Amino acid sequence: MDNVFQLDSEDADSGHWLMNAEFAAPVVPAILKDDDGNEEAGGLLPRTALQADLDVIIPAWLFVPDRPNTVVLSWRAAGSPFNEVDRFTFEPPIAPGDKNVQVPNWLLEERVYELSYKISVLNNEAQESVKTTVTVDLTPPDAGLRPQLAIFPAELAGIISDEYLTREGQVQCVLPRWFAIRAKDVATWYWTASNPPPDGEPVKGEVLFTQEDIDYGRLIITVAEQLIRQSGQGTRYLYYTLRDLAGNTGPRSELSPITVDLTPPPENLKPARVPLSARGLIDRQHAREGATNEGGVTVEIDRYDNADVGHFIVIDWDGTELAEIPVVPSGFPLRAYVPWTTLTSKGLGPMTVQVDYSIRRGTLLTPALTPVSVPVDFTIAGQDHPSAPALLNVTLGLLEVRGQNSNLINTLTGVDFGLDATATVALFQDPHPGERMQVFWGRAAIRVADYTVQPGDMAGQPVSFVIPWAVIESELINPALPVYYLTDNGVNQQLSGETAVNVNIEVIVNLPAPSFPHADRYGYLNCGTVPRLWEGVTVTVAGDSHFAAGDRIELAWQGCKNLNGSAPIPGAGATFSTTLSAAQASNGFDQVVLPFETLIAPMEDNGSATARYTLYKTNGTVGRSRTDVVKITRTYASGEVCGPDAVSAVQTSATGVDEPASTGMLDKFLDLFKK
Repeated sequence: MDNVFQLDSEDADSGHWLMNAEFAAPVVPAILKDDDGNEEAGGLLPRTALQADLDVIIPAWLFVPDRPNTVVLSWRAAGSPFNEVDRFTFEPPIAPGDKNVQVPNWLLEERVYELSYKISVLNNEAQESVKTTVTVDLTPPDAGLRPQLAIFPAELAGIISDEYLTREGQVQCVLPRWFAIRAKDVATWYWTASNPPPDGEPVKGEVLFTQEDIDYGRLIITVAEQLIRQSGQGTRYLYYTLRDLAGNTGPRSELSPITVDLTPPPENLKPARVPLSARGLIDRQHAREGATNEGGVTVEIDRYDNADVGHFIVIDWDGTELAEIPVVPSGFPLRAYVPWTTLTSKGLGPMTVQVDYSIRRGTLLTPALTPVSVPVDFTIAGQDHPSAPALLNVTLGLLEVRGQNSNLINTLTGVDFGLDATATVALFQDPHPGERMQVFWGRAAIRVADYTVQPGDMAGQPVSFVIPWAVIESELINPALPVYYLTDNGVNQQLSGETAVNVNIEVIVNLPAPSFPHADRYGYLNCGTVPRLWEGVTVTVAGDSHFAAGDRIELAWQGCKNLNGSAPIPGAGATFSTTLSAAQASNGFDQVVLPFETLIAPMEDNGSATARYTLYKTNGTVGRSRTDVVKITRTYASGEVCGPDAVSAVQTSATGVDEPASTGMLDKFLDLFKK
């Protein structure tokens, strides 16, 4: 309907004009249009329209002729009452057509506005026109905050590889949803090798997002294969800015790094190798050898195709990842040491573990290979200890050593000379039948005794070992002789701490040999010996500076078959003990060997006897004498044997001594020869 102003007939002189039709909405040419030419919702203005006064078109109205027509322009926040901001008067004659007015630039603050007008003639205003909504938006997307990182596909694992590009032909990155996201927001993205990127980095692309993209979360930047390949290898960065429909552009995002590796991937990978011990498994000794990382349990990786210094070996030991090892193409096979904590992470076994590996390039891992099975057994006889797998286990009980005579703890003295000792220890924890203990004596680690755990044995029960004298005798003076034991379950061993045994068995050697004062000049005792053999054989121990009152001497007598003191006769030996007086220590003493029947009579025809003694001093020192030999015969030339009940065929010598005929004649011949 046309706008018609009529003069009020009743008040013509007053000049009142009345409107009888609506006035059309003002038009803002700068409002953005969609692809179909329709204004964007809310009458959104582009940022470029805000740089000057805002042009407004007032549609032509039926001008009141011959009168000034005034456009009263209203610009106010949506929902507010009419607010005059300017007046534009058109004097007659008024040219036909639309009229142009402006909203002052200083009024274009961020807000949703309503734009309208009134026509005034002779100060009589018609009713307000239809309103036009205008939106001034000065806020960039995401409230002007820095956008979040673009997200590369997880399957890349940080690396764009040659095989991925060849297969996919592109890389699609997802943008996190931003605050107040709207359809027709635009992401302008960049691809660079610089961090930070230089000013003026050329734009690589733009993505305009639709409402459907927003609804389904398809906020994607697609980087083409050709661009990636042209940019070369190394670390590359993707970043972007956001721009809304009004043209508000936010700051650039953080840089999303990615490694471009167009080298050929690892190929022809072989299963891991785990060298085993001589018993065909991994045991504690094997683990101990790795204490300096020069041996022990290792995983070995053989050469593979396309190996590169940028590769790393990631080894999985039964679910535990080892420290990565860098690939040295010239250093195959590559070896990784397996620490004790990893070896025992699932227990001591026995069990079978699975071992495999992958090759890492950046964050990209090759698929794991078929794992290898490795038998392990770290079980032990006895309790474990914090320093495992070390052989020494300080939690094991220590041996206690005692001499038979001294009975002192971990001390052997002269009174223990010639005797075995005893070592005792409490049985280790959780014993199992068949487990063993082996005792070692001295620095030479002489194995001297064993014990095998029996059914029914219990932890803590005492276990005794005999330490043979023959072993003790090898080291008679040592104030801290080490004694220890080893536990063994057939696979692994543990070593106890050392017991320091004070061995103080001092020995005085080469003391003068005892003598036979009644032997003849040829060293014989015979039927003519006085006193008679059956009255006992006298053995003299001479006094010596090593003797003292209270010392004890044990004289050893041994009858023998041969003249030279060899071939001892069973039952013809005896030991005679004498505690010395002061006079005996200085002057010596005689010992008469009896009984005749057992100790002398067996040497019937050209036999012998040996005599030696052992000195036991009161201070524990031991002395040993040299050995003397006396020849003994009780047979005459006739074959008769003298004894307490058969004294015959006796001749009296020139000296008046009865002698066997053969011996007496020989003596006379030698006497004549000497004269």
